[in-house]
Amino acid sequence: MADLNFEEERINFTPVICYIDYINLHFTNYLKSNFKDITPRDFTYLANILYHPNCSQRQLADLLFVSESNVTQIVKKLEKNGFVTRTVDESNKSCKIINLTDKGKLTIFSLLKIIYEWEAKFFEEYEEDDVLKFKKMIYDYSQKSYPFHNL
Repeated sequence: MADLNFEEERINFTPVICYIDYINLHFTNYLKSNFKDITPRDFTYLANILYHPNCSQRQLADLLFVSESNVTQIVKKLEKNGFVTRTVDESNKSCKIINLTDKGKLTIFSLLKIIYEWEAKFFEEYEEDDVLKFKKMIYDYSQKSYPFHNL
C-alpha cells in the first residue's frame, strides 16, 4: 500500500480561495475586536482611495469591480464616520471626487502598519524573492478572478 500524506493531499486539493477566505476571516475578527468602525470592505475602500487620490465614485467602482451604487453606499458610511470627503468635480458637476480625511489617513496608515508587521512575522522564514513571487501570484489571481464574477 502506498504511503499517503493526507496533509499534503488536503493542501493540494483545497482551492486557493479557501485559504484566502481563512485569512480574510482572521482579518475580519481582528478588525472587529480592534477597530469598531472599520470592516474589511471599508479597509479595501480606504486603501484604494489612498492609492488613487482624487478618484471619482465611478473610478472607484471600476477599481473594485462593484456597482457605483455600492460605492455610494460604502462611501457615505465612510464619510459619516469622518474617514473620507466627497466633493463635486468642478469640471463635471454630477461627479463626486473622493479623498481621505486626516482621520482616514491616520486610520489607514495605522492599519497598514499593523498589517505590514503581521506580514513581516508571517514571511520571516521566507526569502524576499519568494515573498515577492507570492504577492505577484496573489495579485494575478485577484485580477484573473474577475471573469468569474458574472458566472
